Amino acid sequence: MKKTKKPFSMDERTKLIGYRVVAVMYFLTIFAMQCVIMYRQLALDQDIHMYEDFAIIFVVNVVFLISALLYFGAIPIQKLSLKAIALIYLLIIVFGSVFTYLRYNVFGSADLSIPQLLNKLLIIFAISGLLMLFFVVFTLLGKWRMKKELEEE
Repeated sequence: MKKTKKPFSMDERTKLIGYRVVAVMYFLTIFAMQCVIMYRQLALDQDIHMYEDFAIIFVVNVVFLISALLYFGAIPIQKLSLKAIALIYLLIIVFGSVFTYLRYNVFGSADLSIPQLLNKLLIIFAISGLLMLFFVVFTLLGKWRMKKELEEE
């Protein structure tokens, strides 16, 4: 029997190098997209409607990237601790709150009133909670998948 060569056949080492290059380029693309969004929002003071489509693609992309990394075990989470989840949630809320405050009171033209700021904080709490729930579910599904695969072997 004669082996047919595939045009893009790679050995394991070449595949690993290719995967690393793809991962680095992907993260650089995500970083560049974030920089563009921040530039449009803060430096150019554009309205969200002018780049909303770009921002939606960015958010969906990042959420599914992190979810996929958690599900397939690329982000090694050995023990899912409630304390760690609460700390990550708190950090996301602090970062989102500081960014919101700076966006409207420092970089924006109009200061937010206390009720407006509280409305923004409520949105930050809700969205951060949904993201954490989404990530925890995918982490648990990934652990379940790995456990099932190990049992089958």
